[in-house]
Amino acid sequence: MKLIHFADLHLGMENYGKTDPESGLSTRLLDFLRSFDFMVDYALEGKVDAVLFAGDAYKNREPTQTHQREFAKRILKLSKNQIPVVLLVGNHDTPNVASKANTLDIYSTLEMDNVFVIRTLQLIEIPLHNAEFAKLQVIGLPWLSRKEFEHLAQTLPVLYKNIKPEYPTVTVVHGTVEGAVYGSERALTLGKDPILPLPLLTHPAVSYVALGHIHKRQILSQDPPTLYSGSLERVDFGEEKEEKSFELVEINDQKKAKHQPILTPARRFLTLNFDLLGESFDPTEKILKVAQKSDLTETIVKVVLNISTENLERLRVAEIKKAIEEKAHLLAGITKNVERSVRQRLEGVSAETLSPLQALQIYFEAKEYPKEKIKVLEKYGRELMEEFKEIAG
Repeated sequence: MKLIHFADLHLGMENYGKTDPESGLSTRLLDFLRSFDFMVDYALEGKVDAVLFAGDAYKNREPTQTHQREFAKRILKLSKNQIPVVLLVGNHDTPNVASKANTLDIYSTLEMDNVFVIRTLQLIEIPLHNAEFAKLQVIGLPWLSRKEFEHLAQTLPVLYKNIKPEYPTVTVVHGTVEGAVYGSERALTLGKDPILPLPLLTHPAVSYVALGHIHKRQILSQDPPTLYSGSLERVDFGEEKEEKSFELVEINDQKKAKHQPILTPARRFLTLNFDLLGESFDPTEKILKVAQKSDLTETIVKVVLNISTENLERLRVAEIKKAIEEKAHLLAGITKNVERSVRQRLEGVSAETLSPLQALQIYFEAKEYPKEKIKVLEKYGRELMEEFKEIAG
């Protein structure tokens, strides 16, 4: 039996994009769809027996009609080719109100052949068309409410007891599992995630545990294989050095699973860092020389400059932008970290003779803060010093 495990598609993440002249769509939407198409085509060509999606189809719970249309096209393509698809509801798919439909409910409503939506903790059976096994059992653990999470240690073992030994079983999870390392998705999450205990998921009757929610591919357990497949496409520069992939899973007649990542054609991100603190060179020429030698083709580029005030004045920003934009897909920005060579000094004052509060007062005056602001800052300064004295004893 061959399965594909993927997660965290996040259609609608269109930062660092521009308008594609042919389609009128964001180039970043096209990036995500290209990686999605790569996965779908791989499933068709490899004649996999099922596709497991571990949640977060869209950027948010209110996707545009365009995003819904493009997602549906790919799911329909799998369905028509007799490949069952399991769609697990993630946190970005979940509405604020329980009575509202989630972003994937439409597939349940339409009763689309070979498409199975899991929005509550449950065990389901998926009929297979060409595999050695007639069915695949799937335990779905979608994004849980706090109440559901609190009772998970009691409810999940009940599902394990209902597993039929004649069919293989996989668990599909959307959430944070203990031991996982966060990536850029942390910035997309509001609040603090509940942590799922790893031993609760690694039941001996389960052949494979497909995780979603964290974008960085990582293996948490080998028995059974329990892993995040990672996202198909890079979201931002926080994922610059991560390879993007989905997981190809093979389950043998002993119900043991092996797996391997299949890399997607994700858009490349690249940060160019420059140390421009010296004074004996032309900072612009130094940047242009590196940009000329670098492979920036179809790449989203960010430039970070550590630069002195003297070199900042000599920097020809327009020339740098033009040179990079001619080679790269997009220049995301130029960040300037300015180091000032001459620090402001308090003339005629010996630091050794000053109390901490006097030093603060002189500092505030040197910064030319308004008198009212100085009064407020001095008040807080006194309170902090008194508090420190009490703690120090």
